[in-house]
Amino acid sequence: MTEALSAAEIARLAGVGRAAVTNWRKRHEDFPRPLPGSTGAARFDAELTRQWLRAHGKLGEQPLADILRDAAERLGDDLAVGDAIIGATRARELESTGATGREDDVVRLLADSDVSTIEEFVADWAARRGVGPSPAPELADLMYRLSGGGRVLDPFCRGGELLRPAAAQKYPVRGQCLDEVSARVTSAVLRLHADAARIDTGHALRADATEDEVFPAVLTVPPWGEKDWSGEDVQFDARWEFGLPPRTSSELAWVQHAVAHLDEQGTAVVALPAGVGVHRAGRRVRAELVRRGALRAVVGLPTGAFRSSAAPSVLWVLRRPSEASGVLMVDGAHARANGALDWDELLETALPAWEEFDASADCPEQQGVCGVVSAIDLLDEAVDLSPARHLAATVQTDVPGLRTLRGQVADVVGQLPELIPAIEPSSSPRGPTTSVGELGSTPALTVHRQSASVPDGKELPALTARDVVSARAPSGQWGGRDPIWLRPDDVVLPMMGGRLTSRVIDDEKGVLGPQVWLLRVDPELVDPWFLAGFLRCSANLALTSGSVTARLDVRRVELPRLPIDEQRVYGEAFRSAMRLDEVLDEARRVGTDLVTGVIDGLAGGALRPVSDSGDTG
Repeated sequence: MTEALSAAEIARLAGVGRAAVTNWRKRHEDFPRPLPGSTGAARFDAELTRQWLRAHGKLGEQPLADILRDAAERLGDDLAVGDAIIGATRARELESTGATGREDDVVRLLADSDVSTIEEFVADWAARRGVGPSPAPELADLMYRLSGGGRVLDPFCRGGELLRPAAAQKYPVRGQCLDEVSARVTSAVLRLHADAARIDTGHALRADATEDEVFPAVLTVPPWGEKDWSGEDVQFDARWEFGLPPRTSSELAWVQHAVAHLDEQGTAVVALPAGVGVHRAGRRVRAELVRRGALRAVVGLPTGAFRSSAAPSVLWVLRRPSEASGVLMVDGAHARANGALDWDELLETALPAWEEFDASADCPEQQGVCGVVSAIDLLDEAVDLSPARHLAATVQTDVPGLRTLRGQVADVVGQLPELIPAIEPSSSPRGPTTSVGELGSTPALTVHRQSASVPDGKELPALTARDVVSARAPSGQWGGRDPIWLRPDDVVLPMMGGRLTSRVIDDEKGVLGPQVWLLRVDPELVDPWFLAGFLRCSANLALTSGSVTARLDVRRVELPRLPIDEQRVYGEAFRSAMRLDEVLDEARRVGTDLVTGVIDGLAGGALRPVSDSGDTG
């Protein structure tokens, strides 16, 4: 069956508007003819169209993830995409695609991709199917390391994310998916790492496929807030060793299911909504888990640990019942840097604390970060298992530092008036426009992105997406071949994220990092600040993909066709606005620190108000 593209799909492929495709059809006699039998809108042979676009220099450099997403959307349903994933993994095993049918394109693209790209695609596929929060790869790695590793069971698989760290180390893995398609996809992806993967089908609480088996590690992110989880004979289930789970707290059923499948030395790590540790309905089960020494640690997670949920969340680390000594509490919710989750900080906070506690039943207290709470202190009326509740820090006020902050706030605020751009209403109708994709086929502009890293033994400073958002110097590392060095007047912006941010490179030294677009202009033809301003326009949010992590298709961004002198006038206005944004961010940062310090100092007794007369008494 011939793959066909509509005019809209061709426009998306080339990074232009639909009008450009219409013009190409009129102006170029060699443009592919519509396929016979097309009803309604014309459709064109996909392979011939790509060849034509490539020959005429109109096929933009599209990220593989976007190409895959577009191809998957053309399949139309999740079951077909699942079949394509399975076909691609089989093709990799056979080193030949050999597929037929309408999933050909996805099979071919996936089969030629690296394993991480396939896993990312499967994670997006699982998230779209709506089976609960999907863990980030870094969270899966943290959970695996907390468990101690080895053979793993995940009783509620999505796309096998939690089994991959063990499979990558060639350990046997076992899982259970809700449906046959998910089970087949998960099995296929895990086979990319190891053959010893068995994935069963069914709801593990109602039809446990591993009923008589135990494991050294159980990792799972169960469905949160599940309503219909129990069977007819739920009250007689031997798994409820710590009490009958309330019908409104399905998560406590999954916790006990995990503990029931541990061997004597095994460890379970279960990711839960933070509310499970405080809800009144679950007090009795929580108390029994603490009293009998089954709950060993609670780790608070930062927002962003899951693809499709921003709800506060925690990890519970559990063992088979033993003498109760206390529970390690770790508050990792503040492991953030420049507004983003800092996985390195979270790992360096949680893992050493757990390893020391696991070895000695104790851990040096770090105020506000980690500490051991005795079972007696937890077994009150509430049985509150929130780390922040038990790790309240004593605030120390730096009075000289606050005086310095006051001066910084005054200096920053004083810069604001001169940075406000002079603007006035425009009565001119909008003129002709062009797109980044069209400019990219001319000498005026080239679009760059960093290719997959092929190590060559040296590490170079690299500009990351976080660096662009934070307006800071390159902080990442790049160890691949063919680095793309930054030059003055390069325009950079992140590929993904809900906030559009662009920067013009000044004198930063480094190379382009992953997940960042770089647009290199001829400044005699395109003003870089003019381009950066239009890239940052909020209207471009409509050009992002609809996936969990929004990705901007930069080639479709439109900007007006203006002479270079007019571009530079706009560019100066954009430059002033962006500088204003940077100063406002700085004012917000130092201002927030000042406000927090003043309030904490007043409340803690280190400061007192000055009277109207200035007399402090």
